[in-house]
Amino acid sequence: MEDQERYQIGKREEAGRYPVTVDENPAGHIYRRHGSWYAVMPGHPTSTARPDRYAAAAELVRMIDRGQRPTIPTQAPAPASPLQPMPHELAGYAHLVPDLRLTLANLVRAAEATARLDQLAWTPLTGYPGADQPWLLRCRLCGWEGYRFWSHLRGRNGDGIPRPITRHPGCIPVAKQKIALIDLAEERTFECRCEFRHPTFLSECLDVLDSIQNALNGGDSTKAIVFARGILEPCSASGRRALALRAAHDRRANALRPLKRKKS
Repeated sequence: MEDQERYQIGKREEAGRYPVTVDENPAGHIYRRHGSWYAVMPGHPTSTARPDRYAAAAELVRMIDRGQRPTIPTQAPAPASPLQPMPHELAGYAHLVPDLRLTLANLVRAAEATARLDQLAWTPLTGYPGADQPWLLRCRLCGWEGYRFWSHLRGRNGDGIPRPITRHPGCIPVAKQKIALIDLAEERTFECRCEFRHPTFLSECLDVLDSIQNALNGGDSTKAIVFARGILEPCSASGRRALALRAAHDRRANALRPLKRKKS
């Protein structure tokens, strides 16, 4: 109770962070990620998961009581490259590596989300962060850049209706959006027409997923991301690619299920 009287949680920022003051002085921020809450004091980050926002804010109070103070100005973190240094062959798509644990499931989800964004005239500027995290996107109808949640864009309860209907503040009028989306749809194709051949057939997707998993099994995440180029790069046939990747992933999962049962 004493901790609650000492901290104050501010309004959510566009990037999904909540500024927190302790004893009326800026102490850091808290944020929610995949069901848990985390507290960050600039210069003294902590990654301990907390059950709710209040517990995360109370963590900042405890850090203050331990004598810790913010040592750098509070500012939005710059998106970091997933690999340092970045190999040349990854330069065109490394920023699209999912901001999640590198797994086949997350790569396939990223491909599915990206394909739907393409249909809705959004361009991702960072990697897929998960459904309930702010995602930095660019609106292809007007050029606006800002954060949106994939859980809002994919629709609710499977209805596939993106929200909000106005897309974002300052976008072109809703009455003109339909025509603009139809015009952009002409860029999408059934076959991949890219210079680099992206997998759009089941057999191709199975090969790509096998290569990625073998690299991950060997502990080589850089090699895995090199193989993931076919999944992460923009493609004119992104919709077909996403369907083929989902089918390939499900086939692998079904084939491995009996083997896991035998081991158990």
